Amino acid sequence: MSKNTDEREQRRGSHKHEFVDRRDKIAWYLDEIDSYKEDMGKWYTVFIRRILPALVFFFPINNLAFFFCEYITKHFLGGVLTFKNTAFPHVVFLVMELLFIAILIFLPRFATFCEFVLATGFYALVVIRINQFNAGLVSKPLITNLLGYFVAITLGIFIFMKLVFLIIEIIYMVTFKDEREPRVYSEDSNNDVVF
Repeated sequence: MSKNTDEREQRRGSHKHEFVDRRDKIAWYLDEIDSYKEDMGKWYTVFIRRILPALVFFFPINNLAFFFCEYITKHFLGGVLTFKNTAFPHVVFLVMELLFIAILIFLPRFATFCEFVLATGFYALVVIRINQFNAGLVSKPLITNLLGYFVAITLGIFIFMKLVFLIIEIIYMVTFKDEREPRVYSEDSNNDVVF
């Protein structure tokens, strides 16, 4: 038993991938990353690209919807519609959340753009509320408890990982731009290149 283990360790240690040039090395690593993504299968498509973003962006969309409604009622609908006594903010939040989920399901590439825009808007809103709190315009900043910090940190990690995969995909497209994609992948909608 230990002889077989020793032989395997020797083969593993002696097997070094030889690269012709730097492009070949990058292509090999990118191909390995792509293989790992393919090995993850359907759960990657369903969970990572659809369910996880819907969960991560639930509170940011909520905060952005209420900020948008507050801004609209204060600056454009003053006297016509009050912010606190209507269902207007709840309807806007529901519409934004359903629209975001529909984009995640039907337009995964556009969803990546929307995620970056929403995350930027959320962090900008956090900074705006902190400045308003420091100036005495609001009674409390946007993030006041552990849940708020958890949402902000989780969103930051999610967007950072999205950015890493986006950069890897761009490098992959540049590296393999001259090579034709196999027909099996080009006809299969589940294997499309999505950030």
